[in-house]
Amino acid sequence: MKLYREKICDEIIESYDSGSLAPSLLFSGPAYSGRLSMAMDLAKHIGLEDIVFFPSRNLSLEIEAAYNLVKEKYSSRFIGFFSSRIKLLLLQYHPSLLSLGAEGSKDKLFSQAADISEMLYVLSSLNAEEDRDKIEKLINDIYTLAKRPDIIYKGKKRGSISVDDVRCVQNYLATKSGKCMVIIENIEDSTDSARNALLKTLEEPFADSYFVLISSNSLRILNTILSRVRKYSFSPLNGDLLNDYLKHEFLCEKEYESYGDFLFEQSTEKEIRESIISAANRYESAIVNGRMPSVDELDEIYSSLDKRTSYFISLVLKALRRDFLTGSLKAKRAFSILKAIDDASLSNAVYNQNIKSAFDLALREAMSVD
Repeated sequence: MKLYREKICDEIIESYDSGSLAPSLLFSGPAYSGRLSMAMDLAKHIGLEDIVFFPSRNLSLEIEAAYNLVKEKYSSRFIGFFSSRIKLLLLQYHPSLLSLGAEGSKDKLFSQAADISEMLYVLSSLNAEEDRDKIEKLINDIYTLAKRPDIIYKGKKRGSISVDDVRCVQNYLATKSGKCMVIIENIEDSTDSARNALLKTLEEPFADSYFVLISSNSLRILNTILSRVRKYSFSPLNGDLLNDYLKHEFLCEKEYESYGDFLFEQSTEKEIRESIISAANRYESAIVNGRMPSVDELDEIYSSLDKRTSYFISLVLKALRRDFLTGSLKAKRAFSILKAIDDASLSNAVYNQNIKSAFDLALREAMSVD
């Protein structure tokens, strides 16, 4: 990550080396701007492997993209990328969290995660050139187990850390030996009780423990939390910088507008990609033109939400930004529409509202704005 975020990387590493690194950090910025990569690089620099990860990203998208890249461009480089995505998945199965969940069901998921970890260990011992058949079979086995929604989301709805999660981590940090890092994505989507419980740890950090809070919208974070973390802002990784990264890391010749676009193309069949793009365009058109689609049209639009929700949203937002810049959408209305869509995403992620209902409500609210 230093190659693409040299200034911020040097600042963080120098803070650690000089003994002035804050125990609680906030990395804020848009998705795929290098926030998690920076946290993992810091953990590597510190020399710790004890990491608790609460993801909010679409791990399924990343795992599928990595799997397809290995199949298409078999090499040690892409095997390594696949392994890194699986390791991210496994970080949420930290032993401190084993006690959470319904009796039996959680133990089974942790046991299956342990099976994946064992297969990943075997994979790391094989030679890409000499053991290709073994590696391809092992990757298929890992992928088949790891891509299951219950494994990816640990048997619960994705998106936010719970108060029970925080308490389990606190209990672990109070008794563990050695250094540990806790990474929480989209901290702004956590429950009020989880944020309040987290405050105590941020006020009185445990020895040799680091918290990295990752946010896509720091304006929604409590001021009491903001006052207890050292803040680092990440700008979007796009344009020449993004495509230099893709070329360097993935030998990619095609240019993309965002890393999300790259992952989406690598992970999704062409027919499904086209249907999602079409649905997003129709949704955006309905908002801008103030025309409510028919029930059948809405069903077609919302069917794509079950396939790639995050990408559908990114396409709609990208189109709305374009409409604003070209003058098709006035500032006041654009702000209201963006708020309606953000509220829909929040209702789905945090309050468990059905995604189709949430976006239907967002559409109606957006169309009612003058």
